[in-house]
Amino acid sequence: MPIQRDHHLPLAPDWECKATIDDNGIIQLADPAIAALSTGDVRPNTWMLEVRYRATSRWKLPAVTIIDRSNSQPTERFTQYLEPNQTGKRLINLTGIESLDQLQLKLKHLTLEGDATLLGCRNPDLASGPILIIAPHPDDAELAAFGVYSQYPKNTWIVTLTAGERLKRLDKQYWPGLDDSLAEASQRKGFVRAWNSATTPLLAGVPAEQLIMLGYFNDTLAELYEKPHTAVPSHSAPTLTPDAYRQWNRLSLPTDGQVQNTGENLQSDLSSLLNKIKPTTIITPHTDLDPHADHIASTRHLQAAIEQSGHAPDHLLLYANHLKSTRGFPRGPAHAATGVWPIQTSTSLPQDDSIASFPLSIEVQKQKALALHSMHDLGGTPGLERQLKRKLKRLLSGIPCKDWSDYGGHDFFQTHIKAHENFVLQEIDQNWLT
Repeated sequence: MPIQRDHHLPLAPDWECKATIDDNGIIQLADPAIAALSTGDVRPNTWMLEVRYRATSRWKLPAVTIIDRSNSQPTERFTQYLEPNQTGKRLINLTGIESLDQLQLKLKHLTLEGDATLLGCRNPDLASGPILIIAPHPDDAELAAFGVYSQYPKNTWIVTLTAGERLKRLDKQYWPGLDDSLAEASQRKGFVRAWNSATTPLLAGVPAEQLIMLGYFNDTLAELYEKPHTAVPSHSAPTLTPDAYRQWNRLSLPTDGQVQNTGENLQSDLSSLLNKIKPTTIITPHTDLDPHADHIASTRHLQAAIEQSGHAPDHLLLYANHLKSTRGFPRGPAHAATGVWPIQTSTSLPQDDSIASFPLSIEVQKQKALALHSMHDLGGTPGLERQLKRKLKRLLSGIPCKDWSDYGGHDFFQTHIKAHENFVLQEIDQNWLT
């Protein structure tokens, strides 16, 4: 018996329309005006189909393939995978389609109820002004938004808050035996990861002067937010200072040359950058969806810096690179469609948010794989136990082995090389600032 579990975010869509799905998977919209929307209205915006599904297998991944029938030859656009052995409400990502009135779903290892709801959300115009991406650690910007910033490289600024230098064990250093002490190995790890932050976005054409490494310390951001005037040393290299990781910055910061790892300094740097860049869009972690303490604190520090600076963007795009008690999401192999985060309704979440989903071409997805490979922290080979578990899950998934692209050993090479990058779109208002 499948487990009942609804996934749902409280949303305020710009379009909403009842729909039916017939036995052949063809979608019929109840509102002719929405069905007749032009490509100019459909293509640049986000479209989700709210359905109720029932998995027909305990292990095989339910698959929903979106078929575009607007041309003489029907075309399979992408496939979204759901949770096996579950039943409930889900959002099927249709973003990237050209038309709403010629859609068909092909189902495998699941059934769908006939009644559905089409939800449409208007995406922000990212070309309208500067984009600021807040990365708590090196690689967070690439995981969350490489596809987005590669489309707007000249408009993009990336601020990486920490060097990601923390190393808990000496045998985990990137090059075994290179350093003899944990402090030395940690400092070198931060050096390499800061270099990754300074160079990887160049692959997408982001100007070097728009890449800023603040160099604050890994796993300390929450404490810095709680005690902003207290200097907190690096966990594994106590004599280290953030200045060690700023040598590639082309832009000077207020705290350069005398910086200590304090929340006050971090917020001062962010405030200065906000006034310099004046972003219309900020991409930053979602404090309710992403449970990583540094990620939550990054957005809290940003919030304080916005209040200090006096400059507020038009909107935020909020991401979640980590999910609580969930591995392997988004489901399925690389290049599959990206579903909406597997959470249940929370009354604490704002009721007027929307979803912004941005489709990535196959070429951009391949470039994203290259960008992730350039990040040293995503390298390496998983242990034997993890390899065996991964192989078993794939064998049980019902997906042919040839469809799993092993671009790298880390799970992120499956979960984050996908056909979409998804964000919660949130407008800035006084409630957010307070």
